[in-house]
Amino acid sequence: MLGFKKMGQLWSKWKDSRDAYQSLDRILIVPDHSADLAERNRWLIELAYWLRRNDASEGNVSSDLLNVHPEHARLRSLLKVLDQRTDVKLKVAQLIRSVLRDNDALSLLCDTGVATKPSFWGEISERLRNRFVPPPPNKPELAVLFALGFVGQHDAAWVHDLDRETLLEIHQLVHYQEDSSEAYRIFNDISEAIHILISYIGASGLSYSVRSRLREVSGQHSPFYKLAKLAEELLKGEPRLNESTYQAYLKDFKEVIDSCYLACDDVYAHLDSNGVSIDTVFQVETMRLRLSRVELLLKTWLERGNAQNYSYLAADLILTVQGHRSIKRLAEQSFALLSRKVVERSAEAGDHYIANSRQEYFSMLKKSLGGGAVISGTVYLKFLIASLGLVRFFENILLAINYAASFLFIQFANFTLATKQPAMTAPALAQLLDQVNTDSGLEKFVDRSVALMRSQAASIFGNLAVVIPVVIAIQVAILFIMGSPSISPTKAQAIFQTVSPFSGAFIFAAFTGVLLWLSSLIAGLVDNWFVLHSVQDVIRYHRRLNIVFGEIRATRWAQWWRDNISVVAANVSLGFLLIYGPTFLGFLGIGMEIRHVTLSAGQFAAAATALGWKVFLMTGFWLGIIGFLLIGVINVLVSFSLAFNMALRSRDLPSLDRSRLYAAVRHRLRSDFKSVIFPSK
Repeated sequence: MLGFKKMGQLWSKWKDSRDAYQSLDRILIVPDHSADLAERNRWLIELAYWLRRNDASEGNVSSDLLNVHPEHARLRSLLKVLDQRTDVKLKVAQLIRSVLRDNDALSLLCDTGVATKPSFWGEISERLRNRFVPPPPNKPELAVLFALGFVGQHDAAWVHDLDRETLLEIHQLVHYQEDSSEAYRIFNDISEAIHILISYIGASGLSYSVRSRLREVSGQHSPFYKLAKLAEELLKGEPRLNESTYQAYLKDFKEVIDSCYLACDDVYAHLDSNGVSIDTVFQVETMRLRLSRVELLLKTWLERGNAQNYSYLAADLILTVQGHRSIKRLAEQSFALLSRKVVERSAEAGDHYIANSRQEYFSMLKKSLGGGAVISGTVYLKFLIASLGLVRFFENILLAINYAASFLFIQFANFTLATKQPAMTAPALAQLLDQVNTDSGLEKFVDRSVALMRSQAASIFGNLAVVIPVVIAIQVAILFIMGSPSISPTKAQAIFQTVSPFSGAFIFAAFTGVLLWLSSLIAGLVDNWFVLHSVQDVIRYHRRLNIVFGEIRATRWAQWWRDNISVVAANVSLGFLLIYGPTFLGFLGIGMEIRHVTLSAGQFAAAATALGWKVFLMTGFWLGIIGFLLIGVINVLVSFSLAFNMALRSRDLPSLDRSRLYAAVRHRLRSDFKSVIFPSK
C-alpha cells in the first residue's frame, strides 16, 4: 500500500511539474555571464515559466490592470525591481548578451517552424523524434530556447501585444552598461538569414517538381532566379531608404516575392488538375513559409527604429516553433489538397446515387433490385467456398475474390448496393455547404439531404426485397434437388446469433461502415495516382500495346481505365477489406467481424429456410429480423458520417453552424415526412 501511495504522489508531482515555476526571489539569483551555457539558458527558460505562471492570487485583479495579458504586468514588475537593484540588472543584462552571443541565431531565424527535411515522411519522423526527445538546453541554438521556454498556448499572443514602452525598457535592459566586446549585431544575423532562406527558396522553385508545373516562367525568367540578385543589392551595408535607386530595388524585390507566391498558386492549380503529389505540396508549403519569413525579416531589417517589429517577429517565431511540434498540423497542411481532390472525385460519383425526381427514384429502385439478386448468388458462393475445407489462406483469397467480383458485376451491370452509396453521396451533399448561409442555399441543402435519405431507403429496400426471396428460392431448390439444405441446423442457429441485437452485431456493423468509407477513400487515392502519373497516356502510347492491339483499341482501353479506375479500385478494395480487415485485427488480438446488411440478410434468409416452418416459433428469428435491419442503419450512418466529416474538413468550414442545418432537416421531416419515403410530384 505504501508503494502505491508513493507512486501516486510521484505521479501527482509529475503532472504538477508541467506548469511549475520558481519564485521571483529564486529568479533574481542570476548565473554569471561566464557560467556554463546550459545554466544560463535554463535561467531564461525558468523566467519564461515565471512570466507565464497561472497565479490564483491574480484572479481578482482587473483585466485593465493586467492589460489583458497578465504576463505584461509581471514583466513590468520585474523591470521595476531590476531598476531598483542595479547590481542584479547588470548581471541580467550581461547574461542576456552572453546568451545571444553564444547561441546560434540562424537556426532560429532560418529553420524554426520550417520543415528541415526534404520530404513529408522525413519531416514526420523528425517531428515524432522531437516530440519524445526534446532538445537539451546546452545545445548552442536560440531555437532551443524558444522550443523549451515558449510552450504556452498564449505565449505568442502576449509577446505580439507588448507595448512600445515595455519594448524600449527591454531594449535598454539588454544594452545596459554594454561595452564594444559584448555587442551583439542582430542585423548581421537577419541579413545572413535572408540570404540563406532565399537560397532555399531558389533551390525549391527551380527544382523539377515545381518548375515542370509552372505555366510559362522558367530558367532565368523565373522569379525564384531573380530573388538572390535583388537581395544582394538590398542587403549591402545599411538600409538606404532615402535613395531612389534603393527604393526601386525594394519595389522590384517585393514584386518578385509576389510573383513567387503566384508561382506557388500555379503549382497548386496544376496539382488540382493533374493529380496531387504529397511531396510537391509539402515542398510548396515549405517554400511559402520561407517567403513569409523573408518578408518579416526584411521588414525588421529595414525598419530598425520600430520596436514593435521585434515583438511581431518574436511572436511569429513562437507560433512557428509551436506549429513545428505539431504532427497534426503538418498532416493537415500537406493532405488538404489531396483530401479535397478525393472528396471531389467521390462527389462526382455520389451525384449518380441521389434520386431527385420520381423517374430517378424508380430507376434507383430497379437498380437496387438487381444488386440484391447478385448478392443472393454471392451468399451461396460464400457457403460453397466455406464448405470446401481449404486452408485459411486460400479460403480468404477466394472469399475476397467472390466479394470483389460481385461488387464489380453490380457496378458494371448498372445495379446498386445500398451500403456503398453513403461514402460517395456525403461529399456530394457537402459541396452545398458553401451556400447554406443563405435561405435559398439552406433550402437546397435540405432538399438534397431528403433526396439522399430517400435514395438510401429505396436502395436498402430494393436490395432486401430481392435478396431475401431469391435466397429462399435457391435454398428450396437445393432442398428438393439434394434432399437437404445447404447449411446444417447448427450452422443456421449460429447465423441467427450473428445478427442478434444481443450479440456484437452492432459493433461489427459500425466496423463494416468504416471499411465501406475506407474503400471510397482508396478509390479517390488510386484515381489521383492514376492522373498524377499520366497512366492514361502511358497506356495510350505504349509501343507494344499499339503493336499487339492497334492504336484505336489502345486509345479506347486507356479511356476506359480513366473513366473506371476509381470504380474498380473501390469495389476490389472493398472486397478485400471485408475479408482481410478482420483478419488483420485478429492478428493484433482484436476480434472483429463483418456485418453487411445485404449479405447478412441473405445469410439470415438461407438459415431460416434451412430450419423450416418451425423457425417462426423461434425467438432468434424475430430478433434476427430486427438485428439485420439495424445493421443496415448502422452501416449507412457510420460510412456517411465519416465521409461527410472528411468532406467538411476538406472544404475548410470549421465555423459551420451544424445545429442550424440539423434543425432545418428536422423541420422538413416533421412537415413533409412522406418525401423521405417517396418523392413528391
